[in-house]
Amino acid sequence: ENQKRLVEICQEIENSDLVQDEIIECFIVDFKTWITNNNSTPDAFPVEPSEFDAKMKEFLSSEGSEHISQNRVGYIDSKMYYAVIYTVAVGKVEPYEFMYPRWERWEEFTDNLNANSPKGLNKAYQSAQVWQFMIAERALIRNAVQGMLIAGSISFVVLIMSTLNVILAFYAIFAITGIVISVLAFAFLLGWEFGMVVAIAVVILIGFSVDYAVHICHAYVESKAESREEKTREALRKMGISILGGAITTFGTGAILFATTLVFFQRFAWVISATITFALMWAMVFLPALLILAGPRGETGNLKVLYRKLRSAITSRREGNNK
Repeated sequence: ENQKRLVEICQEIENSDLVQDEIIECFIVDFKTWITNNNSTPDAFPVEPSEFDAKMKEFLSSEGSEHISQNRVGYIDSKMYYAVIYTVAVGKVEPYEFMYPRWERWEEFTDNLNANSPKGLNKAYQSAQVWQFMIAERALIRNAVQGMLIAGSISFVVLIMSTLNVILAFYAIFAITGIVISVLAFAFLLGWEFGMVVAIAVVILIGFSVDYAVHICHAYVESKAESREEKTREALRKMGISILGGAITTFGTGAILFATTLVFFQRFAWVISATITFALMWAMVFLPALLILAGPRGETGNLKVLYRKLRSAITSRREGNNK
């Protein structure tokens, strides 16, 4: 019964759309052919259970030696182990969103095989190198999301400490968020999935994005001018040339990677170049425009003033309760 069922399993795998071009290597099919060719009786397969090990070892030592050398079948402590080799119908490097549904289908397929197989054939599992890459990519994506949240939170704290102004910190975070969304949208327009390159890049690009916005906001809050427009102009005069110079050098380092042959580095070059371009647009165009329209003036949004007001309100309330 087990021998027949194993042949059926190999046929089910071969006929599945999960296997590429019906490429499969199954020792039991070759064993059946060998038994049939070396016996005159048509019912020679399956062999008697008492003769199975002896016949199998004879087969493996002759025509079936290839299965031994390829680790498809063998014996450990008198127990037989075997593997059915197949080619998964996916590419070597595919995005997680593409790979995971196919891995689930293979898991379901294997579970169904185990559920419909007798004892001794009901502990099968499936494995492929492409699934290892998928798991690593899934971890990278999850870590990328966590990294973005952590980096964004730390950036907000840095902005608060550098400007001591809540409003400017929120404006800068809004600009940084816009940069990240713009770069991700650009990547998807190029047809990229949220794969390994994008997952690594999103954490790094927050670091590139913060720099320019921090400089503009810090120069704005340090300006002694009265009007929003003059404060913004002064900030751009002081930091504009430095930001532009830094952007050009960083863009240049990314552009060098375009000359490489590896897809990973070429895509990374696109990410760096796009990040610098969008960072300049958001920090030098959008953010100044926002500051001219609704930038804080005087003590508006100042943390020290807010703290004093809060402390004064708490003190007044306590004094009122005591009375």
